[in-house]
Amino acid sequence: MKKRFPLTHLLALALCICLLFALGACQTPLDSPQSGQTSSPATSSQTTSPPPGGSSMVEPPQPVISGVTAENFPRIDGSTANLPLIAQVYATVCDVSLEEAQTMVNTNGTSSAWRNLVYDECDMLLVYEAAESVQKDIEASGVELEITPIGRDALVFLVNAQNTLDNLTQQQLIDIYTGKVTDWSELGGQAGEIAPFQRNAESGSQTLFLKLLMKDIPPMQAPTELVEGMMGALIDAVASYDGSGGAIGYSVYYYVNEMYQNPDLKLLSVDGVAPSAQNIQNQTYPLVNDFYLVIRADEPEGSPTRLLRDWLLSQSGSEVLAKAGYVPVN
Repeated sequence: MKKRFPLTHLLALALCICLLFALGACQTPLDSPQSGQTSSPATSSQTTSPPPGGSSMVEPPQPVISGVTAENFPRIDGSTANLPLIAQVYATVCDVSLEEAQTMVNTNGTSSAWRNLVYDECDMLLVYEAAESVQKDIEASGVELEITPIGRDALVFLVNAQNTLDNLTQQQLIDIYTGKVTDWSELGGQAGEIAPFQRNAESGSQTLFLKLLMKDIPPMQAPTELVEGMMGALIDAVASYDGSGGAIGYSVYYYVNEMYQNPDLKLLSVDGVAPSAQNIQNQTYPLVNDFYLVIRADEPEGSPTRLLRDWLLSQSGSEVLAKAGYVPVN
């Protein structure tokens, strides 16, 4: 005979089963997504929103000079020997490579650069001293300029490497360029005619030659074949003249030492002092002269040109000069 469960027991069992199903339907598994949320490997409490006041964007680099960019960078002209400096300034301020900057800048030479500033063909000069004829043109124009020394260079004399002399005095150089001395043997060298090269009248190095060495003494008129219009041409001519060491010429230290080196040449000491960056800085080398930063006096305050000028005259500007291999005034 089969055993029967009391009805009350069956009702109690059914009630328990119903309660278990109800509890299971109300619970949410810990690893299941909540309503309105998507699943993520990270915990659901994390957020990708930036913190209050913060930003997930990378800040753009700050300009070297506030108010000066590649788009409004001033038009700079100057002497040939200052071209590397202009390129270094552009590279630093516009945050480009020096190689790219070198393709973006150019100069027209000392005399043309001064005239270009007067006639508003450029905004700023990094330039050597103007020739007397150019200074007269500037005065006649009535344009006022702000001229500030920024770097220091020197007039240097160069001869063929075969020349046995390493030093000449200023007086001996004057004697050569006035025609008083015409043979190297008169100066203690090997016998041979001296061929003294000069630059064209309005070049920067010719201006320094007349100012620093000749002063009030007029040099002799050089034969046409011994007058060179470009500094590089003079250097090459002195190096190759007549296949011997008979030629002498001059340039500025930075150009011949940094920009247009020629292994067939050597620089002469003057009055026993060799031309070097240190001797130019401390001015123990006797033929030293400054070069200049120039803008028009009516350049507005706050303009990119004046902002760049002020920066170049600061410690940062001096560091740029030194980085480019020049000797800063300060």
